[in-house]
Amino acid sequence: MDRMLIEEKSIEHLKLFAEVSEEARKEKQGRPPINGLVYWWTRKPLIVSRFITLLSTIPSSLNLNVVRSLLRLDEEDRAFKYTPNLDLYNKFALNKIRSYTIFDPFAGSGNLLFETARLGLNCVLMDYNPVAYLIMKTTFEYPAIYGERLVEDVKKYGEEVIRRAESELNTFYKRNNSQALHYIWCWCIKCPHCGQRIPLTNQMWLDVKRKLGFRIKPTQDQNFRVEICKLSEKEGSEYTQKGGEAVCIRCGNAISYEDMTRDIAQRKDKEMIAIVIATKRGKGYEVPSKDDKDAFALAKEKLEKNWRQLLEQNIIPTEDIKPSHRRENLLWHYGIRYWYEFFTERQLLLASTLLRIIRETCSKITDKAYRKVIATYLGFLLCKHLNHSCIGSGWNPKRGVNFHALTFRCPRIVYNFAETNPFEGKSGLHGALKDILNAIKFATINIREAMKILLGSVLSIDNQTKFDLILTDPPYLDDVQYAELSEFFYVWLIRILKDYYTELPSRVPNDEDIVVSWGRFGNLKLATEFYIRGLKLAFKNIYKSLKDDGLLVVFFSHSSTKAWNLLLEVLRDSKFRVVSSYAIHTESVGNPLARGKTSFMSSIVLSCRKILENKEIYFEGLMPKIEEEISRLTAGLTEDLLLSIPITDLLIMTYGKVLEEITPYTTIKSYKADFEVKFENLISEARDFILKDVVKRLTGRSPQILGSEASFFLIAKIFYRGLMPSDEALKVVRAYGITIDALTRRGYVKKHKGGIKVKPFTEVSLDIKPEEVDRNNIYQQLIYLLKTAHEKGVTAVKPFLTYGNFRLQELQYIVNLLIKHYRLLINKKEKLRDDEKLELQVLEALSDVMGQPLPRKGTIDSYI
Repeated sequence: MDRMLIEEKSIEHLKLFAEVSEEARKEKQGRPPINGLVYWWTRKPLIVSRFITLLSTIPSSLNLNVVRSLLRLDEEDRAFKYTPNLDLYNKFALNKIRSYTIFDPFAGSGNLLFETARLGLNCVLMDYNPVAYLIMKTTFEYPAIYGERLVEDVKKYGEEVIRRAESELNTFYKRNNSQALHYIWCWCIKCPHCGQRIPLTNQMWLDVKRKLGFRIKPTQDQNFRVEICKLSEKEGSEYTQKGGEAVCIRCGNAISYEDMTRDIAQRKDKEMIAIVIATKRGKGYEVPSKDDKDAFALAKEKLEKNWRQLLEQNIIPTEDIKPSHRRENLLWHYGIRYWYEFFTERQLLLASTLLRIIRETCSKITDKAYRKVIATYLGFLLCKHLNHSCIGSGWNPKRGVNFHALTFRCPRIVYNFAETNPFEGKSGLHGALKDILNAIKFATINIREAMKILLGSVLSIDNQTKFDLILTDPPYLDDVQYAELSEFFYVWLIRILKDYYTELPSRVPNDEDIVVSWGRFGNLKLATEFYIRGLKLAFKNIYKSLKDDGLLVVFFSHSSTKAWNLLLEVLRDSKFRVVSSYAIHTESVGNPLARGKTSFMSSIVLSCRKILENKEIYFEGLMPKIEEEISRLTAGLTEDLLLSIPITDLLIMTYGKVLEEITPYTTIKSYKADFEVKFENLISEARDFILKDVVKRLTGRSPQILGSEASFFLIAKIFYRGLMPSDEALKVVRAYGITIDALTRRGYVKKHKGGIKVKPFTEVSLDIKPEEVDRNNIYQQLIYLLKTAHEKGVTAVKPFLTYGNFRLQELQYIVNLLIKHYRLLINKKEKLRDDEKLELQVLEALSDVMGQPLPRKGTIDSYI
């Protein structure tokens, strides 16, 4: 395979990656239709799929403008809604590209190769997980085979299933005077101190915008009653449980997590506290009536009556819930050990009824192959609804919608959960069916030929088939325990599909599921060792599956230096060399991983080639080469681009440079005896170097001259807006030779929600005279000027600027830099906090004063 555009390194590449990243952010908010088929944990933006495919299949001899025109970034709507110009693509792509085969061995939902298939290229997608396999079959195979007929038939049979279910069960949801959209419940416990029944909730809001919520009033019989009314901010933020503890609504005593979970496990007490209803203006809220509670009781009674029959028909999922990211599954603490226990009685009655009707409906389809196809989509209809109606789904009072059970990726109990009326509203079955139909339509229009879909493991791959291009996104350590978590869907799907797909296992297999699953092994060390061994073997098999002149493109996303060190080991062990590396946005801002401490919002994209001959280098020569590459990288960035690019992208690109410089060498020597190669140290040193280099590029001063406090302050303000995760803060302070404790003692930072917050200048205490301000501490000088200008007016600052201990030139750099930073945020329509607005206002006033010529005065030492 010839050298491709993705293997080139230029500032134009960086700029285009930044544009695509911005489009990917917007796409995550707009959601492509195929993402609505059924939930899957990791779905790459389609614009990223298109971009990487184009870069990987267009020769490096061509201009990037060809790629830009095919991306369609300048359209009125999201780029994924527009098909690339295939004639133009065929003109510029390699003539032999049509004979190439592109492979993804960790395909998941298949999003990474969707645009590859859309461009008409031959793709093979494989995954070890049966749910992922089914998603890919319904995206890449069935729509291409059956076309528009499939949309019509899924609609017909889906509506039939909903209609039959409604005729059987509507009496359990029907109200006399209004339509119920959602039922909001609370788990209840008894106070071990006074016996009071307590509904558990972490806030009292139902609708934040309209200031509507509920009050809980204890009654004389140790029960409670609920009032729905207007609330103050204070009332809305009240709670009966938070942070793993409950509070009694009568005696006020705290109730431990152990007592709380034990009570729920033993008594399973819950109470319907509010009903979301449909009104002419949108939504309303009512206290449940006796009829509402009686309807639920009747549904419970029917389920209990039919229980034995349902078990005999294998309709109830009695599989055990496995532990995943912890040694124990937290659901166990609440007495929830089997999947059917994750639903209320009415939810379970609905699910079992839908499952039975789907079976019966599909059995009437005469074409057995087509019966299998329809059954798969109807199985997803059931799964989509259960994700929105179980004891893990909740109510979002800010948006007025319910959130699904996998919002936080792992099914967990929600104390004030929301049950959805399956026959009303967008969150019901009709809305779920509409999403599925839109997904099929989108796939039908864009995937013209069926792709090859494999259910298999990369650990036992058939290496007889050689691929020209491999695009893949391997699992990241403990981000998602796919085998354990996907059983939330699979225990229902297998009951519908087991007679149609002979290749499907009875449970989701985990023997070759390459993730760190603490619960699977009962030991975190063993789980990590399994992952490392698995990933190394996987990449060795990928090496064998790639042609000698083939190209491998890998996505990776993690902030831990240990994770990057592992990636380096894996690539070296499997004899891949990194040719180029770029950062690109892939994760939703709302994604818990993107908000967390271990994963980046962006991914690194690595283009790799096989090492076909051995090379060696001395370890001592690596760091100077890495620093040279990092300096070349930052030198190519304009100040505006440097201020706009996320710090995670800079770090990712830095780690990429480390990989580029190390991986070409099969042997690394040292001039020192008994030397042990520690790549993790190189990664840490490279991170320190980029943090120092960024300060130098932005201010023209090295951190040694500018000072540790000022350097930290600039990075924290510009790249984190003053709010830093603790682990990120520790990495940044290390680069500047200071500690969090030292900054805290000086009053510059404080702990805030598990992280570190730079105090606004108004909160910093500086009880000193101007002549006592430390000349070597530019940050102290800046804070002093800001506080003086704010408290006494900007004219009071003028005399201080002539003092020898105020370093005017450096202060001007910083003031103007921060002003530019805030203006860029405003131009990007980012909302400034109140403290940021005030700081910008004072900075602009300071800038005006500093721009005026001032007589200097001070000691002869300061002059010299």
